[in-house]
Amino acid sequence: MDLAVISFTPRGTEMCRKLVEKLADLGHVSTGYIPEKYADGQERDTGKQGRILVRRETLDAWTERIFPAVDGLVFVSAAGIAVRAVAPWVRDKMTDPAVVVVDEGGQYAISLLSGHLGGANDLARQVAGAIGAQPVITTASDVEGICAVDLWAKDHGLVITDRVQARQVQAQALEGKPVGVFWDPWLETCLPWLGREPLPRGWKRLCKADTWQKARIWITVSSREDGTEQEKRPVLRLVPQVLVLGIGCRRGVAAGQIRQQVEQVLAGAGLDISALCRIASIDLKKEEPGILDLAGQLQVPYETFTAEELENVKQPVEESDFVRSVTGTGNVCERAALLSAGEHGRLVVGKKPGNGITVAVAARGWKY
Repeated sequence: MDLAVISFTPRGTEMCRKLVEKLADLGHVSTGYIPEKYADGQERDTGKQGRILVRRETLDAWTERIFPAVDGLVFVSAAGIAVRAVAPWVRDKMTDPAVVVVDEGGQYAISLLSGHLGGANDLARQVAGAIGAQPVITTASDVEGICAVDLWAKDHGLVITDRVQARQVQAQALEGKPVGVFWDPWLETCLPWLGREPLPRGWKRLCKADTWQKARIWITVSSREDGTEQEKRPVLRLVPQVLVLGIGCRRGVAAGQIRQQVEQVLAGAGLDISALCRIASIDLKKEEPGILDLAGQLQVPYETFTAEELENVKQPVEESDFVRSVTGTGNVCERAALLSAGEHGRLVVGKKPGNGITVAVAARGWKY
């Protein structure tokens, strides 16, 4: 994690220096910010991934600048100082950094903000272990020893589609009510831990035939809202990123047009756009602005292949003499999607043209 540690007093500054060094030893990139009057006249590196900088700006200005730029903040101060400093900038637990408070004496490390997804609970434990403090964790799931749905999803690379449902599932678990889990069987081939790793306490795997217990979690690439074929009910869909989007397009097509075409095709196939893990095309489109912009929007890698590499795809695809005359291969989008999906990749959406754009979708690891 990229961490910022801040102190305000002489004793706190000594703790700040110690924490910067200890956190760097743990593999974090840690920067300490200390008041100018306690800086001993110089800024310095502590070695490895730690450094000490002099803070000359106000606390408000510092927090405004640092809060969105780091993975975590550690305040060596009273909890109230940290609360007032970060309060104006708190937005969303999905994106806010971890905030931990350590008292000057090093007795307690308090997880204050973004305990699960932001990693503040783990950071508080690491800080406590490094300085011999007591970690203070107040999130209900940790206190009760119940697995947090959002953290479990993050740890397994699953995208949460509905925060309301996530809260309801978590409440159900905290109440001691069983949580039914269903997943698309083919996902076990590309997510090896599915079916092998024990589910969290209180969670039970369901099959399609199960009707005695309501499915509350559905691990799927589907965009449908129902969890089973037998009963239509709201479920929390956790989406694995296992689909590859293949794209071919005319030069200069805007990202908005490409995204519109992609969304239409995925919606027609009942697939969630969150399931995309990569975009692929031919190397002639390596610098295509619209595709690059779309990859940035979706926060997925963009991969390209030569025509010769695409021609090595053995699975049957729809060929076009015109496309071959322009690119050197008879099909770009399907071949690129399959090649990027790797061994056992399978085409789940064939070539769909529209507005000078063609897209196709392949799934990774589909052995069925």
